Amino acid sequence: MKSLAAELERAAGAYVLRGARAPAALLPAALAGLADTQGLADVDLAVEGGRLGAVAPAGTLQGGAGPVLAGRQVWPAFHDLHTHLDKTHTLARAPNDDGTLLGAVKAVMADHARWRPAELEARADFALRCAWAHGTASLRTHLDAAGPQARMAWDVMLGLRERWRHRVRVQMVAMAPMETYLGDGAEDFVRRVAETGGVLGGVTRVPGLAPPAARQRLGLALDALFDWAVRYGLDVDLHVDESCEPEADSLLEVARRTQARGLGGRVVCGHCCSLAVQEDETRERVLDACRDAGLAIVSLPLVNLFLQDRKAGRTPRLRGLPPLQEISARGIAVALSSDNCADAFHAYGDYDMLEVFREAVRNGHLDRHAGRWSASVTAIPAARMRQAGSGRLEPGEPADFVIFDARGIPQLLARPQSDRLVVRDGRLLAVSPPSFDELDAALARAGLE
Repeated sequence: MKSLAAELERAAGAYVLRGARAPAALLPAALAGLADTQGLADVDLAVEGGRLGAVAPAGTLQGGAGPVLAGRQVWPAFHDLHTHLDKTHTLARAPNDDGTLLGAVKAVMADHARWRPAELEARADFALRCAWAHGTASLRTHLDAAGPQARMAWDVMLGLRERWRHRVRVQMVAMAPMETYLGDGAEDFVRRVAETGGVLGGVTRVPGLAPPAARQRLGLALDALFDWAVRYGLDVDLHVDESCEPEADSLLEVARRTQARGLGGRVVCGHCCSLAVQEDETRERVLDACRDAGLAIVSLPLVNLFLQDRKAGRTPRLRGLPPLQEISARGIAVALSSDNCADAFHAYGDYDMLEVFREAVRNGHLDRHAGRWSASVTAIPAARMRQAGSGRLEPGEPADFVIFDARGIPQLLARPQSDRLVVRDGRLLAVSPPSFDELDAALARAGLE
């Protein structure tokens, strides 16, 4: 890859990548017939003025200098639809003592008292540097929107969004308790989200009430949330049914309200783990409602596999993944995302969307159609964030892509691909993931302010 990198560095504003392999699902529709059994197609890609020009069958673009890829894969830049940059890299000071979801919630709530602008900025900036180096072009982050740290965290992220807008486009979700949308200050809260270009969010549960009362209160809160979304023209992104409990069924309620208010294409539901343990008839009814409503579902494989069905001294019996194949087969948009990294919810992760894709393919048994599933980390999340670029390799799109030293999907997923080449606006990025020493130094500096 070093020689290929050198050729790209020497390339001027216009060049041709010859003999690339790319997911056919992300190419112009006219090239769909080129797909092989792995869902890949052999193509040439022309780059000019920071954008993609012609995308054609391999060997058909005439003229123009450029490197020969000899079957190496080219993917569009990644788009990460669900992260938590406010919590990232707090694990060392706020560990999850029992490893459960409730344990994570308690650890993070206690850690809120330690959040300060400088240290939060240092942690989130480190995360964005990792995502950028791995090939991510846009990222949506949920931010805890309750408690004394909420306003500070939102303001810090606004500053980071501005500073990073030419590298990683950041979108912010106000992750509020559902009761927020019923309170006296609801409109002020929603107005601030709207004025700062945010998204309305929350977790579809109301704690502290008996099940019948909680269900009724949740219904009222969802009605209010969706009414605010319509009034202010906002998108919605919710944490939904993040458990292995069959009775967790708020996804159906979200789907019904999405359809009733005509918000198809503007509502995302994260996790949806309970779909995997519901009766077939129940699941099919819920998926029909999601399809009809135009919902998107985002699965968080690293965190769901790490956190769900966890009990001390016992190997988990349930995977925690939603039924990805069934959701996709229903015609519902499915994205895959990073979620939490290096915090009480998930001890690992590095905002590497290839890692997310790899684990989803392996654990969700998506290997037979892995080429098609490439859209779950590129085109589908890009469409839901409505940021610049479609997440596809098509003429006129920004020349934002990643080159891997792998000819087929098995080779791609066999290794971390740490030698990948990341290209933005047609130019090679000379950037590597930052070291943890850099994070430690940044946090030390933040602690002195």
